[in-house]
Amino acid sequence: MITFLISFLIDQLLTPGLPGRRRRERSQERAFAEGGEVTFQAYVLGDRPYCRPVPVFLSASRTALHVSPTEVKELRRSALPAERIAVQRIRGRERTDPRTIPSYWQLAECRDGQADILIACDPTHMRYVDEALGAT
Repeated sequence: MITFLISFLIDQLLTPGLPGRRRRERSQERAFAEGGEVTFQAYVLGDRPYCRPVPVFLSASRTALHVSPTEVKELRRSALPAERIAVQRIRGRERTDPRTIPSYWQLAECRDGQADILIACDPTHMRYVDEALGAT
């Protein structure tokens, strides 16, 4: 738990243009293009069962989107119903959004029937969410 908190604080305090970040992004792009999963930090907010007011890790592939409280994929991992979730729009963070979401992140406003869902993550990862939900 302490490791998670330290990594969360580091992610919150440091700017998005760190050395090595571009290399990691290219590695993730290759893995996703080859049909693999990309795991990244995000927030999933909305009505139950989507309400997770703490940072989570999303694992996105071309056909699925899974959420887990840690980067370990096997630990308490659950699938989001990607076939039922429709992306309405992607936008930047607004003043009305929770302050725990970093200001440079993007939010995908989604709907699952009548339930509203917000998925927030770094802009470099939003394309994976968008493609996993079939909105490309």
